[in-house]
Amino acid sequence: MANQDQKGKWLSSKEAMKHLKISGCELMHRRERGELKFEKRGRAYFYYIGVSNKTTLNF
Repeated sequence: MANQDQKGKWLSSKEAMKHLKISGCELMHRRERGELKFEKRGRAYFYYIGVSNKTTLNF
C-alpha cells in the first residue's frame, strides 16, 4: 500500500470480492490465472483494482 497509484486502489480480499461481485473461490482462480494484480502481505492478499472513467471506488 506504500505505492498508492492515483488511478486505482489496493483492496483486501473481502473488499475485492464485494467490488467485483465474485466469490472467494473465483477470486482465487482469477489470481492464479494472472488476471488480477495482487500482493501477499503476511497471510493476506491485497488486490489492485484500477479505476476507469466509468468506475469509482467508494470505501
